[in-house]
Amino acid sequence: MVNGWHLVLCLGLYVFYLTQKILRSPLRKFPGPLLASWTRWYKGYYDVVKDGGFLSHLEDLHRIYGPVVRTGPNELHFTDPKALDIYSVGSKFTKDPFTYAAFGQELSSFGTVDPHFSKARREVLNPLFSRRSILKLENVVQEKVDKLVSRILSYQGVKPCNMSMAFRSAALDIITSYCFAQSFDTLDEPDFRHPLPIAISSAITVIWTLKYFPFLKFISDHAPNWLAVWLLPVTKGYFDIFDQLSHYLDGILANPETLEAAGHETIYHHLLSPNKLHQKIPSKKSLLDESLTLLGAGSETVGSTVTMGVFHVLNNPIVYRKLVQELETSWPDSTVPMTYQALEKLPYLTSVIKESLRLGHGVVTPIPRVVKPTDVQIAGHNIPVDTIVGLGVTFVHLNPDLYPEPKRFWPERWNQPNAKELEMSYLVPFSRGPRMCLGVNLAWCELYLLFGNIFRKIDMEIHNTSLEDFEFRQHWTPIFRNRPFHAVVRARSQTTTE
Repeated sequence: MVNGWHLVLCLGLYVFYLTQKILRSPLRKFPGPLLASWTRWYKGYYDVVKDGGFLSHLEDLHRIYGPVVRTGPNELHFTDPKALDIYSVGSKFTKDPFTYAAFGQELSSFGTVDPHFSKARREVLNPLFSRRSILKLENVVQEKVDKLVSRILSYQGVKPCNMSMAFRSAALDIITSYCFAQSFDTLDEPDFRHPLPIAISSAITVIWTLKYFPFLKFISDHAPNWLAVWLLPVTKGYFDIFDQLSHYLDGILANPETLEAAGHETIYHHLLSPNKLHQKIPSKKSLLDESLTLLGAGSETVGSTVTMGVFHVLNNPIVYRKLVQELETSWPDSTVPMTYQALEKLPYLTSVIKESLRLGHGVVTPIPRVVKPTDVQIAGHNIPVDTIVGLGVTFVHLNPDLYPEPKRFWPERWNQPNAKELEMSYLVPFSRGPRMCLGVNLAWCELYLLFGNIFRKIDMEIHNTSLEDFEFRQHWTPIFRNRPFHAVVRARSQTTTE
């Protein structure tokens, strides 16, 4: 019979095993909490129990331990901007399977950990997201931007407008229209409360739970939807999205000729005819994974960046006045559309967008990469092969050595002598290297058209919102936990001569 002494002996042996593992680890020279060197659940506690709180805790760890911290038995995090080489073109580092498995999109360009698969998939999709294609399909973006402006102005004299949901809805309608030639029309929903953008945000918040409890991911993939929703209620919206896209794809796969009726090229035109690159037609699962990837990435990042940027502009009367003055001077008659290429030439608008990207961050979770194929030097440190490494974008964008007064929204910093170097090397909201955001060209087009049209056509005043409302938890992207951003809105004069 097992008695107390047996349990004590087993526990002692396990502690001895962990201690030996720590002492013999090739990462033993790197500082960090003792518990982190024992178990990945040190990080998991802050991700899951503290609701995406590891990023703020990581800031504390670096204050204690310095520029390199051991955050897991086989994981390091850096703050030195030189460590951005982790993500550079030519890097042979791979994605961390443990993290990316939680997304359940292993057959997409984002979710795969196979660099060859990712490269092949991106080669198929790159033409649709090239600058040339973006300019050709600019009208698709402009149509949704016009609709956004109209919907926001419908709140004039009625009540403050929920700008957070408005911008996320617009970003979602743009990405679905551009990628699928089919919109979910989330902008039409009263108060912008369409279930789809809400579902995407809800699905993102469950990522860490699925990462550290992978059996729940297995259940969500194989059990009936009702059981998965019962275990994780926030996944209901995800299954709603999945069902809609699945039904849409069934129609395309049953009759590919239906694509000819689309108003323009879509991702499916490219994915279902990749013969020019001698690649196989993707499975339905792969098509769904790619679609869901684009939905999430295309709506959350742009939506949060515009929300953050518009608030900061309104919160600084000098910035607000300079931006509006530039737009009214360059665009005297707002009834005549101003193109993306024309807006790109406006220096202050460009600076405002760059500053919005810097403080909007993009993906705020340190993106994990696995050192391959041999030991390497990272920021002056020898790092053993198979170590998981990362550098969170907030540690770059809020680095006071790169950006003085880093939490200050100051567009003029992009007119300083070192601005070009900063932009090329240290403005990384879309990451960098071979795995950088596939839709970066589309994102720039959206940002110029959104910021330009919003500030030229709408006069806004912040309502019942403060900077504290933009404190966030990191669930891959920033999730703002406080009051949504509201504004009182009025139409601007259509011509500057009125």
